[in-house]
Amino acid sequence: MVMLRATFAVTLMCYAACADTCPINESLISKKTSGIQPHDKGEFTPEGWRVTTPNTQIKYDLGRFYSRGSVEMQVRGPLSQPLKHSLIALWNEEAAVDGNRKTQSFYQLRLQETGMMLRLTNRSDGRSFEGKTGSLDFGDGWHTVRGTWDTKGGENHLWLDGKSIRSGKFNAEFPGFRWVFIGKDNYQKQFSVPGIEYRNLKVCVE
Repeated sequence: MVMLRATFAVTLMCYAACADTCPINESLISKKTSGIQPHDKGEFTPEGWRVTTPNTQIKYDLGRFYSRGSVEMQVRGPLSQPLKHSLIALWNEEAAVDGNRKTQSFYQLRLQETGMMLRLTNRSDGRSFEGKTGSLDFGDGWHTVRGTWDTKGGENHLWLDGKSIRSGKFNAEFPGFRWVFIGKDNYQKQFSVPGIEYRNLKVCVE
């Protein structure tokens, strides 16, 4: 009986602690978002949130820094892009710009060179990891993009439609990320791509 009570108590504690492990979980078809839209707002449709201009963005604040987590979403539209475009980005600085190169760190899942890139940057300790996939055949319809991050020395991953396509590590450990951007962040001239649609965005943390 004592063992059962202890197990039940641990279960309750775990439920309470783990109940909010995915602070962002949005279908993006409800015409509202918990994020803010400081630039162009895009368009909510019955099937998802659509980028309408090169300056379309939704920004989220996780409330504190997280060293490990995952991002997942479905996207469709003109995904085969020759230039650099961030589908989703996580930053340790709210401004998300190419600013103080001694402090900034970011994680980007990019469209690039008609394929994708896993970009892992920690400016405080040298070079970035830039994992290109090469050209991809996106085809029509929705695609599931998933990524995981680990700023404590573990592997970071990029998946497309259930297949792992790139993995890599940050060059040093750091506290993690707090701000999440879809459509675009504010880094250099990586504009959002009109016509791309997002739905079922989920960001989970550990």
